[in-house]
Amino acid sequence: MGASAGLNLLCDRYRIDYGEHGATGPADSAVEIRCRVIGGDPPIARQLPALVSRVGIDRAPVDLRRPEDARWLLACVWPDTGRLERTAASIRLAQESLPRLVAGDANDVLPAVLSDLPVATVAIVVTTWAFAYLSLEQRRRFVEILEIESHRRPIAWLSAEGAGVVEAFAHESAYRHDETQSDVLGAVVIRRGDFRAQLLGYVHQHGSWIDWRAARP
Repeated sequence: MGASAGLNLLCDRYRIDYGEHGATGPADSAVEIRCRVIGGDPPIARQLPALVSRVGIDRAPVDLRRPEDARWLLACVWPDTGRLERTAASIRLAQESLPRLVAGDANDVLPAVLSDLPVATVAIVVTTWAFAYLSLEQRRRFVEILEIESHRRPIAWLSAEGAGVVEAFAHESAYRHDETQSDVLGAVVIRRGDFRAQLLGYVHQHGSWIDWRAARP
């Protein structure tokens, strides 16, 4: 959800360098994200697990085949953050193989998107600064949709949102590092209506650092 939803779907084609903790993703990727580990010992895999399908939801999807739309998306990057070149490389990567985007409000199209996925799979729903823009009533409906779908298949909801946004982690206070406020990184696994939440850590809003808090499996 959001203007960059299509770029978020390319996560397994990016390379993320965690310094001495390792790296994940293709070594020759045109997009590299450097993330400092400032706490904990995150489990870093060389490659992400294979994804059977990937779908983004956006109220107004950006068509990266249109040069004017690609330029508009690039213009949304905040200045003086060092992310301009990385975003441009992400756009070029997406243009090689456009991800699937579904237009509409999240709660309106999410049930159909989930039901279209192969039943013998775990559905992973990711929100990064998207759930925060829903009203309280819309948030309750979003969680209800996940609960309903969990009776057909396991659901894993991965969220990186501001402190207090996701109810399961509402007790977690904001963490600050380098004078920046972090997002709360959490996982909620839902099986047949049973919710189990785990705090994974705190992360910089644009991926510059991570403070890992979950124990190793």
